[in-house]
Amino acid sequence: MRIGIAGNGMIVRRMLQDIKGISEIELSAICVRAKSLEKGRDLAEEFGIPAVDTDYRTFLEREDMDTVYIGIVNQMHYEYAKKALEAGKHVICEKPFTVTACEAKELAALADEKGLFLWEAFKIPYSPVFQAVKRHLGEIGAVKMVQCNYSRISSRYRQYEQGIVLPAFDPACSGGCLYDINLYNLHFVTGLFGRPEEVDYYANLGFNGVDTSGTAVLKYGNFLGICSGAKDSSSPCGALIQGTKGWIRIEGPVSSAARAEITVDGEQRLLAEDSAPGTLTGEMAEFAGQLHRKDWSSCREMMKHTVMMMEILENAAGQRGSLSAEACLTREGKE
Repeated sequence: MRIGIAGNGMIVRRMLQDIKGISEIELSAICVRAKSLEKGRDLAEEFGIPAVDTDYRTFLEREDMDTVYIGIVNQMHYEYAKKALEAGKHVICEKPFTVTACEAKELAALADEKGLFLWEAFKIPYSPVFQAVKRHLGEIGAVKMVQCNYSRISSRYRQYEQGIVLPAFDPACSGGCLYDINLYNLHFVTGLFGRPEEVDYYANLGFNGVDTSGTAVLKYGNFLGICSGAKDSSSPCGALIQGTKGWIRIEGPVSSAARAEITVDGEQRLLAEDSAPGTLTGEMAEFAGQLHRKDWSSCREMMKHTVMMMEILENAAGQRGSLSAEACLTREGKE
């Protein structure tokens, strides 16, 4: 996999650090905005990236890369991913995959049409803790309740309190808790139990209508999944799955779970520990492996999950009164 990178933010740096040991991945180029050229050059020098571009179209014409990693602001994911697919490149797109389900479906169809791989970069399925929970879930009997909490005050929240609205708290940029922190909880629950029958979202809204914290209630046949997230406050993070014979407790945010324990009939034991919780290494290695093996079925199966997630997110976001993708892009153009 020969990767070209679009973006220069925190997630890009994290990804570059985590793929260092993956021999199947080579870095070809990085594309940044002209005003971020120095940041791009610094990343290129630090991580051994051969070239820096400031024009995305020129970047996509490179013959020394086959895959584009998109790590830019949420509302631009669709546009950048579509252009990359049209240019014949495989795409790895950071979460949230798009703003709307229609955008996700269009990108998935375009990838199918062109015979290209398309992945959403989310790490939960590749976590040893998540995999262990999935294997042992049946031991706790019939599931009756799932609770997930990921609450961590944003480094940008103090600015927001002062009336300074950065993309992380701008509904026009798909900012807010649902599309950022609570998205992980939803991925975790749906990764274990599939599509819920119904979703309700209850949010605490800031002065500009963005959800600074909130709770999504996922209704399944015989149990509820309670997914709470906050960018305006902090608390211990974790998840609890309750069944008729016992329970499973996950320590830490589900996106970077450190360990999981199971208790059945009063007997507690360790299910799994992760010495490097939250790393992107697992997902990136899996993507490179699928490309090498030409494992289309695994890629398409994960994309079905991504499309489902976007449908759930869009439904929940509608309940908070967020702006549409069209309004978002219109505003972006004006600014």
